Amino acid sequence: MRNARTRWATAVAGVLILSLAACGGGGAGGSQEAAAPSTYSGEPVTIEFWGSNQYLKGLADEYNKLGGPITVKFTQQQGNPELHKALRNAYAAGGGPCVFDTITETVNSLASDGIVADISDYIEPYKAEYTPIAWEAARAGDRAFGLPAANIPNFMLYNAAVYQKAGVQYPTTWEEFVEAGKKLNAQGVKIFNLAGEDYTTYVYLAWQAGARWWQLDGDGWKVDVDSADTKQAADILQQLIDNDLVEKISYAEFAAMMQQYNDGRIATRQLSTWQTKSMQKNLTTGLGQWEPAPNLTFAGEAPANVSFTRVYSVNTKCANPAAAVEFAHWASTDKTAISLIADPEKGSSWFPAVADPAPYTDISKPVQLIGAHADKWQSVVTGAVKTQKGDWQYGPNSQPAFEHLADLWGKAVDKQIRVADIAPEMQKWIVDDLKQSGITVVE
Repeated sequence: MRNARTRWATAVAGVLILSLAACGGGGAGGSQEAAAPSTYSGEPVTIEFWGSNQYLKGLADEYNKLGGPITVKFTQQQGNPELHKALRNAYAAGGGPCVFDTITETVNSLASDGIVADISDYIEPYKAEYTPIAWEAARAGDRAFGLPAANIPNFMLYNAAVYQKAGVQYPTTWEEFVEAGKKLNAQGVKIFNLAGEDYTTYVYLAWQAGARWWQLDGDGWKVDVDSADTKQAADILQQLIDNDLVEKISYAEFAAMMQQYNDGRIATRQLSTWQTKSMQKNLTTGLGQWEPAPNLTFAGEAPANVSFTRVYSVNTKCANPAAAVEFAHWASTDKTAISLIADPEKGSSWFPAVADPAPYTDISKPVQLIGAHADKWQSVVTGAVKTQKGDWQYGPNSQPAFEHLADLWGKAVDKQIRVADIAPEMQKWIVDDLKQSGITVVE
């Protein structure tokens, strides 16, 4: 796999051209280059679609109702980690799905190992249909490794009843968040939950502060984890941990976590539309109390929020990539498809990555969860979309790097190490791993 990773990373940097198998042609076994299709015009074909959750089956069902030459066979996987594991196993055995959903945090590592196809030649006519941030997030350099499946605008949810009872105003900055946490803690309420296995809060806070851990630079990669921006994020998180302002419930104990939210013992979540689905489903007496608000900023900084992007990617083993891209394009832009997937009841509450998402914002509204605060949904979510930062690149070894990060983050949450200890260790690990793979690191 390291040879494939080296070829991919070098190609992205503009030194070599990576040859990915089966990226052209429309027919079974075809390998010749094909012009980008606006609609699939090949022979009738069945393609397999792997989805990370059960609700994606509705997309396959709706598409098959159209009765066109492409039939989609759906297979459910239990979340993206299991999907990626099954995908790697299937790829090693010479097969796997034609199209699957994944996230940008992982897609570059899959591409570097030769599993994800470069579909640039197929999708260029579709560029204007997606938000620029989502479109670029699915790319590395001038190569596209997927079509945007969903946008992830992040915002805050506050338990209005808990804050009102405590006499605490909603914070607007991360610095104020720490101070609000101290006031709530004095009344037996935690302001937030930090799961020991979920390092994304650390990554996204560093990203929001201005950190850029991987950056393409000429014919190699510049690695800058151990930066002042990452330290700024680490300081906020360390204050939350040191002052015992947060719960530390694992997602493996999901029912217990939801019960804490339900009972008002954790007062705040930072999340996106897709995470409201599980809250609405699992809360009872806590329903109706949660008020949406803009994402927190760092003091003196402009509004901003960050997150991965969901994408539909194509397997390099797929014999019909044109058909796979055609389905992925339909699933991510068709009105029926994205209305279905945005629905918090019938779908996954995924927020569309289309250029004009306004018609779908109201569909994603978790009415039971936010109750009388429902009038805030449109402006908060729309604002979150407009203030997303998109200038982040995931490097060719991001997946194994984040596996290492998960261990370090767990130790930091458990107070075995300082949050500030993570960045220098990650800096060294990423650089050493890239060099061992034969990838140029720009000092």
